[in-house]
Amino acid sequence: MPASTDQLRAQLRRTPADWGVRLELAEALVREGSGQQAAVLISTAPKDPPDVDSVLRAAQLVMKLDPKLAMRFTDRALAQDEFNVEAALVRARIHQHRNEPEEAHRFATVAAALDANRCARETTLMSWLAAEGLAIHAHADSSKPNQAEPEPKEASPVALEEEPEEEAATVVMEEEDEPVLAMIAEEDTPEVAAPVEESVLQSAAVEEPRKAEPPPSKAVEAQVAAVPEPKTEATHAEPEAEALLPIITPKSNAHTIHKASAITLALVIHAILILLLGLLVVIVPEPPVAELVGIIAPEADQEQPQTKQITPTAMPTPTAVAAAPARAITAAGISSISLPDFESKSDGPIAMDIATTDLGASFAMPFSPKGTSQVNFFGIKSQGRRVAFLIDVERYMLTDPRGGYPAYEIVKNEIAGMIGKLGLETYFNVILYEGNAVSAYSDKLLPATTANKDKIRDWLYPVNRDFEKLGLRPIGYPVQTVSSEVEPVEARHLSGYLRAIQFALETDVDAVFIICSGYRSMTIPRTKEEREDLLKKMRWTEKDSLAWRAAIKKGQDWLAKENAARKAKGIPQRVIVNISEVWRDMGFQPPRSPPGDIQITAEQREDQVKNAIRLHYQAKGKPKPQINFVIFIGKDQDKDKVPQLEHFENIAQRARSGKVRVLQGLAALKNVSGK
Repeated sequence: MPASTDQLRAQLRRTPADWGVRLELAEALVREGSGQQAAVLISTAPKDPPDVDSVLRAAQLVMKLDPKLAMRFTDRALAQDEFNVEAALVRARIHQHRNEPEEAHRFATVAAALDANRCARETTLMSWLAAEGLAIHAHADSSKPNQAEPEPKEASPVALEEEPEEEAATVVMEEEDEPVLAMIAEEDTPEVAAPVEESVLQSAAVEEPRKAEPPPSKAVEAQVAAVPEPKTEATHAEPEAEALLPIITPKSNAHTIHKASAITLALVIHAILILLLGLLVVIVPEPPVAELVGIIAPEADQEQPQTKQITPTAMPTPTAVAAAPARAITAAGISSISLPDFESKSDGPIAMDIATTDLGASFAMPFSPKGTSQVNFFGIKSQGRRVAFLIDVERYMLTDPRGGYPAYEIVKNEIAGMIGKLGLETYFNVILYEGNAVSAYSDKLLPATTANKDKIRDWLYPVNRDFEKLGLRPIGYPVQTVSSEVEPVEARHLSGYLRAIQFALETDVDAVFIICSGYRSMTIPRTKEEREDLLKKMRWTEKDSLAWRAAIKKGQDWLAKENAARKAKGIPQRVIVNISEVWRDMGFQPPRSPPGDIQITAEQREDQVKNAIRLHYQAKGKPKPQINFVIFIGKDQDKDKVPQLEHFENIAQRARSGKVRVLQGLAALKNVSGK
């Protein structure tokens, strides 16, 4: 019994490099009508197929969704086996799908030459090529040798024996025109039959070795006797002279005279035209010669120059001009161009509005491509034209060691300020993420107009501002979904920064900037059967469940009491990441915990990002995007021992050499932001 798609998915999740399982799952999806999912499954594989058969199966599965990848598969198959008929036919069908009849005909011709029987069975392809006027004659049975063409009958004595009169007439018709035949009838000279006789002699020379054939009949002898006998000695003695002597007739002489007269008349007319042209050139009147007329001015007494003393007036110094701050034009970024100081007579607010919208961004990047803006993301300096800012909204960002609410407010304000400096032709988006929820400022990238940039600060204002409304759902922000399926993690199981990155890549960004609290748990839920088996192995009982729930309730009560006291003192309430923090502060020893879900490893997360880039960028011929991380940790953590820091560096380096930076606590955040 064949395995179900769920079983194949589970098996592929355990061994993602197994092409046998991958192809079997893809073919099962095609049978279920999910051809697009099957093509995505093939295109996002971590490695190429191992053998020619797997390559061809993969090419047929991605043929319609990703023809370029399918052609790459067939190229590899033909490189390994250039006489592979199936590879040539698959390539021809790919070009048929792309409506490229010439290319399809080229590969179909190769397949027909290799195996005509196999090519003839491709009726759909052959019918399409025939409709395009590129039919290929590939017959199913090509074992029979081609029949030789019959030799001309005019060279055979049998033909002469059957129809001698018609044959002779045919020869004369091929060698001479009707006027010549008319002249033959009038002059009755034997020389006109020379062409007929020559062809007969040639046929006789060819058939001379046949000794066993019967002698010609009396009719043939009579016909031959009727033809005047040629002077063979003269023919053999002077072959070159006969070849050069034309048949001269009165009609041809007249034609020659007419041609000579026409040529003579044309020469006379051209000579007259040339003579007239020469006369016209001579008659052209000569242009008048310009005359130079000199005018002598009368002598006059020159005035003596007068000396005047000019006293320079004091000019305002640059310091005096710079003393008026309300009139100064400022730039939003560092500029390499020196501007002259000047006084402005216009109103101050108008000048400031112009300077802070587009001038600063354009001055900051004089040598960057059009639409590119420079970004200083908490010390990471980069640039982009289609930029996405990803912000961690989980409780980890609000812990006391990280600086609590004040630190998070700095994060929001800094990102709003970065967006305010983007150039007008740059596109941007802001994406918030919490667990398996993602909420974006817009479904697509927006131009960095003044109106769009001003709204960002208001949109970020309520995020994680009140203890009672932490996260996305309490403030009512809509949650977007991830639309593409990428291996090895299904879209429904994505969470945290992994889900946010994949959502950003689907919007065709070229630079991603992420601030997060670090490496967090990401899991795939266990099935009911898996969970029951695990509880049975742990010997988990109802008593264990009650003890676990009681411990959680005890920690929650203790935290509620502490936060009530902090609220009474005007101190922000404490945000925790895990109940174990409270148990540690309480000095409480918790009972054993129930089994968790399946952890998504660091390698699986890196493969997820790599395959998403391959699907949305490399498969479409686009350059890879850049991904940058800022890891915001608490002051109680060791900066040199950040968990899984190498994991973030791997993602950044594989995505067009991104960067990773670690910020430790509120002090580091203030230092890098200048707050």
